[in-house]
Amino acid sequence: MLEKLKSLSTGAKVGITSGAVLLAAAGVGLGITQPWNNQQEDLPPDPPPVQQQVPQEPEKKPEGLSVRAGNEVVPCALYEGTGWSIYVPEGWSAEKQGENGARFSSGDGAEMTVEFLPGSDYQGNFVNLSNREKEQTLLFHNGIGEGSPVVAGTGPASQWNRYGKLFTALARTLTVGTEKPFGEVYIIPQVPDWQEAEGKTVLFLDKDGYIVDNPVMEAVESYMKSWPEEDRKNYTGQYRINDIQWASSYTGITEEGYIDVFRADVQYRVAQGAEENLKAQDGGVEIVNGWASVMTDVFLAVSHDGGSVENTKGIPAADAGDWVSFAALLK
Repeated sequence: MLEKLKSLSTGAKVGITSGAVLLAAAGVGLGITQPWNNQQEDLPPDPPPVQQQVPQEPEKKPEGLSVRAGNEVVPCALYEGTGWSIYVPEGWSAEKQGENGARFSSGDGAEMTVEFLPGSDYQGNFVNLSNREKEQTLLFHNGIGEGSPVVAGTGPASQWNRYGKLFTALARTLTVGTEKPFGEVYIIPQVPDWQEAEGKTVLFLDKDGYIVDNPVMEAVESYMKSWPEEDRKNYTGQYRINDIQWASSYTGITEEGYIDVFRADVQYRVAQGAEENLKAQDGGVEIVNGWASVMTDVFLAVSHDGGSVENTKGIPAADAGDWVSFAALLK
């Protein structure tokens, strides 16, 4: 659930009243008097109570900035850009990036960036977790048009249990003007429970396993049918899927749901005599033993609520690294 950071003032001042004042107050309260026959006229007034001077405690300094990442409290410094600020772990380096962004590095392979996009095809909020080789990236996006804030943290997959929590806590401290665009992000995507078993790629939900191979094949075939006739002549129509891997997951795009995205490694059989033609093209086609690998990957987006699959969508995308633009294709 949402964690909110609060700054509390710890200054305190203590005033201690002397014992004489306390006794005087007690005397009035209990009605203590002298017998009438012993009272004398024109008695001198009682001396005023003496206020005992007690040294005041020094005002305590405010505690330093920090975020909580799981059970770890991470001391931080405040980095301020133009109109925005964010907490950054102490010891991380910082450098300006773009017109009003910044890049922060830990020194052990982790980094975080803050940028403000000029606008994108996707308007709205989401969080994306993506996987690339031996590292993972958690990206927070607040699509408001011009100046959309984005915070992205990348860390080693082997240390992701720590860095995933840390980047979430840091993103929630981003302040733009007086607003915290990621202050109330509740659902953070996690690596889904999936595996390759008996030649199939299976996404495990609450009760059942969902085999993604068949919808991936449908996505590949739909993609091939979209090719112009001139391009189709270079291929036989045969294809093979070498591998299917989880690529990224979104939350925030659908109500209380998840979108897990799988990437398919696909090769296409080259028609006889078409190799030279394909190599001369600018599409970056690589041909090995008559099979062509193209630059455009094929993805399958699986939307679910954690228990059952709601729908799937095949998506060929030229740039899989831009998960903000990719989000617009999920609508």
